[in-house]
Amino acid sequence: MDSLTSEIKRSFMLFSLWRTLAWNDVLNRYRRSVLGPFWITISMATTLLAMGPLYGSLFNLTLANFLPHLCLGLIFWSLCTGVINESSTAFNDSAHFIRQIPLPFPLYILRVTWRQLIILLHNLTVVPFVMLVYPPNWSWAMLLLLPALLITLVFLSSIGLITAILCTRYRDVAPIITSIMTLLFFVTPIIWQLSLLSVEQQYFARLNPFTHFIELLRGTTLGHYPALMEWGLTALFALLAAVIASTLISHTHKRIAYWI
Repeated sequence: MDSLTSEIKRSFMLFSLWRTLAWNDVLNRYRRSVLGPFWITISMATTLLAMGPLYGSLFNLTLANFLPHLCLGLIFWSLCTGVINESSTAFNDSAHFIRQIPLPFPLYILRVTWRQLIILLHNLTVVPFVMLVYPPNWSWAMLLLLPALLITLVFLSSIGLITAILCTRYRDVAPIITSIMTLLFFVTPIIWQLSLLSVEQQYFARLNPFTHFIELLRGTTLGHYPALMEWGLTALFALLAAVIASTLISHTHKRIAYWI
């Protein structure tokens, strides 16, 4: 346990390293591109313009009610899928580092998480335009987005570490993870709203942990005060994921280099 604590501590102390690696990942992905990472923003804006009127009419919702809901749902879901899906190849993508330099393994997940945070910031540039057309409920609750995002990042990074270990040991797990995340997109309130469901259906929808994280992030961004249950459940999910990730990495960190 002491070695694990030391490894996590070292990972955070090497902040400048995984921050630089993440930024270089983004630059390399859009090298020789005129707009660079802002293609992400354009893609998100195009998706909103296409899906907003269509699904709004299907669910019989006004754009003022539906578009902010859809916008924030897609943006925060992109963060979730980005961290988890890209974590599945985090160790394999960094094989040249792992074989040559004794860096702590959580560092590679933090690299993925920081990279997705950069992409999140680019996507969030769409939000002011949506809020300009459809103003939210401006309140101090918006400041709660920061702790909500922190809890979410702890959860996603922990799940990412679990995913990275499993996918490094068992290569067939990576496409399974991608398929599961695709399925979860449709059972998470992103393009639909919980209020459209019956009480019984809402109960089953809330069995999905991502429902609570998306609702927490979206609610605070729109100026709503989330219920204490949302804070409690998301904190519990984050804690459980962190404990499982810590236990798993403590038993496997000496073997990962041999699995790559």
